[in-house]
Amino acid sequence: MLRPHLLQSMVGLTTCDQHGEKEKFFCEEDQRLLCDSCLLAPEHKDHKVLPLEIDADKHKVNLQGTLTFLQKKEEELKMALDAVKREKTCFKESTCSLKRLIISEYGKMHQFLLEIEYQYIQKLKQESRDNLAKLEENKAKLSQQIQNLQRLSFKIEENLDKPPLEMLQDTKGTLERNEELLLQESEYASPFFTTCPIRGLREVLMSFQRDITLDPESANPHLILSEDLKSVQYGSVPQDLPDNKERFDSALAVLGAQTFTSGKHYWEVEVGEKTEWEVGICKDSVSRKGEFSTSSEDIKTLVAFTSEKLFFLWNSERGVSLSPPIHKVGIFLDYEKGHIAFYDVKDRSLIHSLSDMGFEGPLRPYFSPCLPNKESIPGSLIICPISNHQRDVHDADYKG
Repeated sequence: MLRPHLLQSMVGLTTCDQHGEKEKFFCEEDQRLLCDSCLLAPEHKDHKVLPLEIDADKHKVNLQGTLTFLQKKEEELKMALDAVKREKTCFKESTCSLKRLIISEYGKMHQFLLEIEYQYIQKLKQESRDNLAKLEENKAKLSQQIQNLQRLSFKIEENLDKPPLEMLQDTKGTLERNEELLLQESEYASPFFTTCPIRGLREVLMSFQRDITLDPESANPHLILSEDLKSVQYGSVPQDLPDNKERFDSALAVLGAQTFTSGKHYWEVEVGEKTEWEVGICKDSVSRKGEFSTSSEDIKTLVAFTSEKLFFLWNSERGVSLSPPIHKVGIFLDYEKGHIAFYDVKDRSLIHSLSDMGFEGPLRPYFSPCLPNKESIPGSLIICPISNHQRDVHDADYKG
């Protein structure tokens, strides 16, 4: 505001429009120039008024200080701007460097996994050749046994047509010579593959781990659930429970409380030394009343059982297969891809997987300790707890 007046003072004072006198004073309150007559006016009586030159010098000092501060501030901001530009350039270079590092490190992992994959494929091929050779050997052995039995049958048929004395003499010699053949069992070794651990697989699966609990409203009366709803075991005496529509009345089953309609999910079940169990998923709409087949399209499970002290697994796609005992099972569900897989957590190996199932509607975890038999080892199915770290990650995901 003072700038035009200061410029004017350099060439001469202005003239008051009202009194025609030179304006030599400046009123601080009204921020205007005054002449001698204006100075005596009542409205400026108590105002702070200074001679123009003195007031201008005073403000000039203040303005010069402000100007110096602004120039210093501008210089600081320019320096900060230069620093940001340098930081931006460095950040771009760091990003490129980190990208190259990530590509390099994952490249090493890819190469490592490819090498492991190649080793397992070669191992699988060798085991396949060995098993095929054994099967061919079994085939030849059984064929030879069949031929020997056919020859013996033919000889016995010939003896049947001989006179009694000759028949008796020949029969005794024939049976003595072929006693070993008659006692032979039709035994043969079934093909068997060793497990192939998949490096890093469980670490990946654990990123999808869910905190699964059991739904007491769905539990068969013979099933005893823990207070924390994390384990289930069979009880020979049924509990007195309401026969609600959600409860299984015949199938020894209980569902998880969680439902899945999208996304990827993983949970683990500790079966320990238990030899009879069934785990997997089923449609939320599965019939809860009456018997139903485990091969139903409404459920996809892995069933374990023992027979003659051997451990077997059953699934609807591959049927029954001999297996080493399994102590902890991992179940992975990818809803969008229609994929479910079962893993041996201890060996970090794939047991069985199903793809392109085309899931529709809500799915729920499925658990059954199964009806024990005389060969069974009793025990509980225990849902493994989610780690605190995974819980924090999931909480952050859900909040996001």
